[in-house]
Parts: sequence; structure tokens; C-alpha cells
Amino acid sequence: MEPPLVIAGAGIAGLAFAAGLERSADPPPYVLLDERPALGSTGGAITLWPNALAALDEIGAGDAVRRAGRAVGTGRVLTARGRVVRSLDLERSSAALGGPLVAVRRGALVEILHALVRDDSVRLGVAVRGYDGDDSGVRVRTDGEPVAARALVGADGYRSEVARALDPGMTETYAGYPAWRGIAGVGGLEPMQVWGGHSEFGIVPLDDDASYWFATVREPAGGGAGDELGHLSAAFAGWPDAVHQVLAATAPGDVTRNDVMDRAMPRRWVDGRVVVIGDAAHAMRPHLGQGGCQALVDAVVLARLVGGSTSLAEAFAAFEQLRRRQARRVVRLSRNAGRAVNAPAPLHHLTRLVPDAVLLRTLARIAGAGAG
Repeated sequence: MEPPLVIAGAGIAGLAFAAGLERSADPPPYVLLDERPALGSTGGAITLWPNALAALDEIGAGDAVRRAGRAVGTGRVLTARGRVVRSLDLERSSAALGGPLVAVRRGALVEILHALVRDDSVRLGVAVRGYDGDDSGVRVRTDGEPVAARALVGADGYRSEVARALDPGMTETYAGYPAWRGIAGVGGLEPMQVWGGHSEFGIVPLDDDASYWFATVREPAGGGAGDELGHLSAAFAGWPDAVHQVLAATAPGDVTRNDVMDRAMPRRWVDGRVVVIGDAAHAMRPHLGQGGCQALVDAVVLARLVGGSTSLAEAFAAFEQLRRRQARRVVRLSRNAGRAVNAPAPLHHLTRLVPDAVLLRTLARIAGAGAG
């Protein structure tokens, strides 16, 4: 019996890749290995740009995701005192980007993708710790018995063991601030970002009864494990009422906190029959909302190449050739966006001098960083 193609990670990237394989004429046998005890996703919700939605359409998931989510525009940007820096409604931003953004709970997205893969294809509680490979196949290392594989796709996220095996010298540095995310039990709010000195707070409506929010505050790494909501309420004292409205409507268990890190891109994404995708290949700051979007694009492009090639090694090499430069550009833009929104407050006023048309062209290029 032929060994399966092993996918390390059953998150958004891994499941989308498996769903893409199912669309090919002769899907190969595959298995997804994930160290978690259950499927799901932290982070509350995700905003999907047109590039990600086009990728989801290609694997037959787009309509279900749109039904599960909510169409949103880029909304307003405010100062901490409530002054409008910029306002782009749903119609204008959709026209410029080629369609609306869609905000959806991550758990709902995972369920939709999971429904498209083979029954019993996901093995939970199995952590991939590296690999040994040659021209004939791959031996996937785990905490238990190794797994013989036809090939290995590392979709195991920012902390990817597969990426570390590809590039043991890969470095990371603290960006200077954590990111908090949460789901508030309050609806009827408009999408907005509020910028203050070295801080930001964003709100994205999900449905009539819930909103997704995110925040960054410049402070040392390694904090947390305390009263995060109280900490944020104090950090954003005096900010617009909507900020405190969503914090007050958030349960402590619905908040996550992660230090934002700038992790180097692996010097190579491919080693014969091994490849990395998504955050494993190109972790990025969260400010443009492109981490999950680029992961979905990766998954669909790779599945398309695998389905159209007789050589996995050639398909993997073609994937890196197609995606590396584009992903590097989005990583750079995300880092620049993080520096801008976490700049001193007086610099935020300078962004008012950038015409809407220029900003929209930049966002359109990001929205078009897709599957081709």
C-alpha cells in the first residue's frame, strides 16, 4: 500500500490543502496530523479578503463561508480622541478591492473546510517533530512512532517544526507589542480601527449579536495570564465608547493574547518531497489581516500544482517559485503597517495626507495577491 501524503497541521492551511486535493481528478491518499486534542482555532474570527475568498471558491467552500460570515468594508479609522482620520464605506472599498471582505468565526471556517476532506483523515494528538527524507519518500518524526510518508506538507503554523528542520537557524525578534483578540457579545457596531500612541484597537461586526475585536499595546513581552480585560480597559481609558463597549461585553475566556514576533522567512521552503505553507512559510504581523488569507492562497495553489503534476518534488518547487516573492511582499507590507499604526500619535495625522485613491490602490494590490 502506498504511503500517504502527510499534512502536518489540521488548521486552516492544512484543511484547505486537503480540500483542494479532493478537487483533483485522482486525489492521492493523505492524512492530517495535529498535536491538538480537538479541531478548532483560537483567535475568535478572521477577516477574509477577496484573494482568500477566490481561493475558497476554487475548492468549493466560498459560498458556505459567505453564508456563515458577514460582508464588511474597511470602515473608519479614528484617533484615540475620536477624530476621523479616514472613512471608507462598504461600497467604495468593495469596488476598489474587487469585492467585500467577509468576517467569519474561525471555528466556522474550520468546520466548513473539515467537511470537505475525507472521513477519518485527521489524526489528533500527533505532533510532527521533523523529518528524514530521500528521493523515495519521507519519514515523519513524531513523539511516538515515525510515520512513513510519500511526502510532507508543513502546515503547522508559526511554531512549525517542519520549517525549523528546513532552516534550523531561522531567527525571530519581538515586534514590541502583544496582540489581543476577542469576541464580544454585542452587535450593531460599525467596522473601525482606532489609533493612539503606540496602540490600536479594531472592531469588526460578525452578526447582530457579536463583534470581533483586536488590540495592540506597546509593552514588554512575556506578560499576560492575569486580568487581560482589566488591563486593556486601563490601557484604552479615554478612547471612544465603542472600545469600552466591546471590552465590557467580552467574557474573559473569549480573549487571547500573543506576543507579536517578526520571524524570518525560512531560507528555503522545499526540500525534495517536503514543503511548508501558510505561517510555517511566511509568518507575518496581523495588521493587514493577511496571515490566514495568504495561507488559504498557498493551500489552493499547492493543491492545484500537485493535482496537475506527476512529480511531487516538481510541484513543490513550482509552488515556491510562484509564491515566495509574493508572500515576502505581503510580509513586508504587514510589518510596515504595524510600524505605522504603532507609531507616536502625531504621526497618525500625517496619514490624512495620503489620498484615498492611493491607499485603495495599495489595498487592491494586497487583495489581488491571490491564487492566480
